[in-house]
Amino acid sequence: MTKILTDINWQELKAESEQKGILFIQSKGVETIRQGKILDVCNTYHCWTKLRNGLSIWIHEEEFIDDLVWMRDSFDDYRFGLSFFLSGKVRIERHGLTDKTDESVGRYYSECNCDIKETEYWKAGEKFSRIYLEIEPQEFFSSFGDEDLEQIPISLRQALMGDKLQPYYQQGEITQEMWVVLSHILQCPYQGYLKQMYLESKAVELITLHCQQ
Repeated sequence: MTKILTDINWQELKAESEQKGILFIQSKGVETIRQGKILDVCNTYHCWTKLRNGLSIWIHEEEFIDDLVWMRDSFDDYRFGLSFFLSGKVRIERHGLTDKTDESVGRYYSECNCDIKETEYWKAGEKFSRIYLEIEPQEFFSSFGDEDLEQIPISLRQALMGDKLQPYYQQGEITQEMWVVLSHILQCPYQGYLKQMYLESKAVELITLHCQQ
């Protein structure tokens, strides 16, 4: 059986799951963790760490109980990010921007996700995991000079030039160098602010490897 959910349905199920005590949210040092079950939908684990200099890092894991079609409303903020797929697969259509694209292990994408509606197609019983870097360009690149900014992709640079932001999506292959950094993130040996600094250094390394491509 295939379930169909909207963003409103999803938020209602999350709230009900928290009330029933099957979905837990806790702050742990520099991390915020949400884990447990979304009622009748999936097992879930999200770990969010706010880094310095306009960076955040997310570790996502989902495993759906039934096949799911999730209709996402347009995002009203400007979110820049890099998403690295570690296991599983999801098919996503970004209406007006891309046809249906498979996001699967070994791939990554860069995006500016604004004013775009999405439809996501999930398969039951397949564990999906990824690492997502969220970038706030105005803050992250605030110390860069004009020459430095010439070396970053135009898709990121547009956020610094005062022009109207254009949504974009570009997919690529995770390189061997990227896999090494991703494994370091998952196996971080530190806690607290040492962990925050360590993860920040690894996030910057991934951004550098992306810009090299």
